[in-house]
Amino acid sequence: MGTKSLRLPAHAKLNLSLEVLGKRDDGYHDIATILQTVDLADQLTISPSSQLEVHCDNPELSGPQNIVWDAAVKLAAHAGVKPWAKMKIDKRIPMAAGLGGGSADAATGLLGLNRFWDLGFTEDKLISIASELGSDVPFLVQGGTAIGTGRGDLLEHLTAQPSVRVLLIAPAQSIASKTPTLYSALTPSDYSDGTHTRRLAGSTELSTGKISSDLCLNAFTRAALEIFPGLADVWEKTAAITKHPPCLSGAGPAFFCMPSDEEEREEVAGALRDTGAKVYLVRTINPTQPV
Repeated sequence: MGTKSLRLPAHAKLNLSLEVLGKRDDGYHDIATILQTVDLADQLTISPSSQLEVHCDNPELSGPQNIVWDAAVKLAAHAGVKPWAKMKIDKRIPMAAGLGGGSADAATGLLGLNRFWDLGFTEDKLISIASELGSDVPFLVQGGTAIGTGRGDLLEHLTAQPSVRVLLIAPAQSIASKTPTLYSALTPSDYSDGTHTRRLAGSTELSTGKISSDLCLNAFTRAALEIFPGLADVWEKTAAITKHPPCLSGAGPAFFCMPSDEEEREEVAGALRDTGAKVYLVRTINPTQPV
């Protein structure tokens, strides 16, 4: 078991494409999506303890209700060890925004505890455990660029892409039960067959780092703009400034424009100053954390 602290980044993700194909017999939906990690990240610190502790700089996310707690318990059960560690999370990724913050923390928790407890589990083993925690967690164990099918948990990793600067906007507004609410709001006209995602995954624009948000697609866009309070206003103010159109990430409300630059970020931040939205300039990345 570890005696020294580990500090690891937990990277956010974007959905460069997200198509909903239809509802499954198990109540979930089949999707086709391209997932991409960016350098906006929470920080997870793991240190020795004689019990399991999860602390977050947002007190509402401390303790057993945090998905990192579940990750530690599941990993320890698979390894036959006590789930003893103190984990501290410094949140930088906006919560419930479609950026995978909680899933990133869980994935990084698995990676970090595998090292901290000296378990020697392979990446494939960690991904298998991650699949028990949520559909985005398996991807975020590895990060980079991948196409996801099924519930988003069937992954095919793509060749590492050149880094692209991305304007990322996280509106302040949120809604309860976001994901089921957005799925319930979809109509047959929002469904598609995954062709756009497969075409984008094989495109030269993606492989050469020349992708722009003009090529991106998200099935939740119509519903999100109707349901999230104030999102349409933030979206329209951003679109009036940026060279490339907004695209929703996940089920929102966060959205992005790419490629971008610092001048554009400053102009959008000024236009959104009174909305409470957070405005970032981030980069796509292909992280490789040791297993």
